[in-house]
Order: sequence, then C-alpha cells, then structure tokens
Amino acid sequence: MGLLGKRFETAIHFQNGSIGDFLMSIFLAEMLKKSGYVDRIVIVVPRNCNWLRGLLSSYPYITAVEVSRYRGWLQLLKIIRQPCLVVLQPALGKIPLRVKVLGWSISRGYGSALVGFQDKSPICKALYSKTLVYDTDRLYSENIQNIMRVLDRPVLVDTPALKINPTKDIVRTFGLACTPYIVFHPGASSSKRAFTPPAAKRLIEHVLERNSEMHVVLSGSTAEGNYIGEIRSGIEEQQRVLTAIGCSAQEIATLIRCAQFFVGSDTGITHLACFLRAPVIVTAHCGAANWLPFYCPTATVLYRLEDEDAVHRDRDYLEARRRGRIKPFGKVPVNAICGIIDEWLDSRAEQPIGSSV
Repeated sequence: MGLLGKRFETAIHFQNGSIGDFLMSIFLAEMLKKSGYVDRIVIVVPRNCNWLRGLLSSYPYITAVEVSRYRGWLQLLKIIRQPCLVVLQPALGKIPLRVKVLGWSISRGYGSALVGFQDKSPICKALYSKTLVYDTDRLYSENIQNIMRVLDRPVLVDTPALKINPTKDIVRTFGLACTPYIVFHPGASSSKRAFTPPAAKRLIEHVLERNSEMHVVLSGSTAEGNYIGEIRSGIEEQQRVLTAIGCSAQEIATLIRCAQFFVGSDTGITHLACFLRAPVIVTAHCGAANWLPFYCPTATVLYRLEDEDAVHRDRDYLEARRRGRIKPFGKVPVNAICGIIDEWLDSRAEQPIGSSV
C-alpha cells in the first residue's frame, strides 16, 4: 500500500484564515472523516482563530489552531508527534514559502505526507508528495473535492454545508422573534466587491417600501462600523434598520438562519449563508468566477460580465462567455437585485415568519 493509501490519525490543513476558505476546510474535513481516511483534522490559520472556532461547535473532530510567527508553535509541535497528512490550500498567487517549508518539514516525519496545489512557485513538485492542479475553470469547492480523488478516496459529500448550534437569544435580543426580516451584508474584504453606500441605501429603501412589516439587519465587522453607519444614515425608517456589527460566528449564523433571506456580495459571510442553506441572493460585484456559490442549491447568483449590460444568473452562460477569465465581472445594478427581491417577497408573502430556532 502506498503512502497516500494508508490511514492517518491526523490531517493538518494550512489555510489563510478567511471565512470562505475556513468553511471550505470544514467541507474537506467532513469528506476526510466520512471516508475513514483520518480520525481528526487540525485547521491551522494565521489569524481570526477565535471567531472561526465558533463555526466548529458541531464538529468535535475538527480543531482550529492559530500559528503565526510569534504564537501557536508549541501546540502544533504536540500535534505532529504522530504521522500526519498535511494539506495546503489552492491559491491564485503563491502560498508563502514559510508555510510550504513548514508543511514539508512536518511531512518528513516517518509515515507523513504533504499534498498541495501547484501555485506560481516552481518548487511545489519538489516539496509535495502529491501535487494537484488548481483549475480555475472549476468551482473552488470542486477543486477541494479533487483532494479526495488524488488520495484515492471516495467523495462522500456532494455539496458544502454547515451544522452549527444556534445562539437562541440573539433573535429575541434584536426584537425580531415575531418580525419578518432580511440580513444584508453589504461589505467585502475588497472595496470593489462591496456595495457602495448609495447602492446599499437604495436596496434597503426598496425593501422597506416594498413590505411595510419587513426589517433589515445590516451586518458587518467591527472595522466596518463607520461604513455601516454611513449606509444607515439618511434612511427615513431607521427603526426598521438594525445593525449587527462584530457578531460572533454563532450569532450571525443564527440571524441568517432565522431571516426570510440573505443578500450579499461574494464574501465570507455570504458563503456562511450558503453553507447554512439559507435563501441567498449573491451579487458578483467584481468577484472571482470560481468562488461564486453555484454549489449552493438555495442561492441565486447574479452577475454582469464587464463587457455586457445584461444581468444573468445561470452558470452555463457564464462558462460559455468568460473565456477563461477569473474575474470577468462588473458591478450588478441595484435594480436587478431589487427585481429578485420582489420575486422572493412575493413568493414568501403567505409563508410563516422564519424566526423559530
């Protein structure tokens, strides 16, 4: 039996600490566990570890460890005393050399192995036990599934999903236990992918005008407090616009699960909503084509190719016309998003309020 055909007690997955990538790490961990290939999975991140651990409450076999230049090394050394499968995530640019060297060093232990994706560095094949191709013409989630295939293991989880223990009091704290509401996450790590404050205001005002009972929960990180405040200012019915800034992972997940639907651009909290299988409207504002959540059966993905005016939502049209471009998108007009919101509000008009946990 070859090295990668054996069973490992532990898999160590190095990733960058972003929410979307961490969720995909959970997806990989679930596949590894269900295949019987490993007993436990350690996700190593350089940042955001305390927040990200809130996503793991239903996964006793997954541990998150923060390792940076100045912390976390002792905990990692305790983990690598036994043979490990080390996995490095896909990256468009280069995975930091120190991460590759660390992964390679761990894999030098007897019975360990290192699996990773080829990036722009020529040394990957010299370091990795198995090297995968990061195919940007396929969804990121499909590339993650290819890790199982290179390990000669079955793909037993078809689509990403997240199990999480809700924080039951958060909806009541916001005064929304018997009130219909949507969650709108306008921000993103890149300003190009975020909603501009005027566009976000127009969307909120449309929702409030369209339904006299509907409330809007504006979510954002602590660093986005001023941006969220700018969006909310000037809206006439501010009492129906609530802000959820700096929430824990369980709090924002609970708010999303209990909402009528979620609206956001291609960013980590949007992927969280998709993993929760909430009704999601996703706008591909200048995003990456292979990261769009076409993997989610409850998501409507809206995109506009930068050289076209029309807004589309199907993957086939995108794949036929993007010509290999990773970021072929322009901004999605607000009126197109509002059109989908109208469709969804009409379809939910007779449904009970989704506020029970």
